[in-house]
Amino acid sequence: MSASVQKSAPRVAAIRLKRQEAGFYETTVFVHKQAREGIDRAIAEGRFKSRREAMEAVIHAAFMPEECATKPR
Repeated sequence: MSASVQKSAPRVAAIRLKRQEAGFYETTVFVHKQAREGIDRAIAEGRFKSRREAMEAVIHAAFMPEECATKPR
């Protein structure tokens, strides 16, 4: 294992723990190529900074619409 990977592992673990403490859960999903291309277009257009941000926005809009309407992320 390289030195940079060893140094970043504790940082990644700390970030993951902080998110879990805030009530977030990590999940892995498979998306169709066309969906990924759509996400990438939205990022290129400046609508989102990352794929993670785009997917979080869509998930929140679908399952927490009231929160999205009153509290932008």
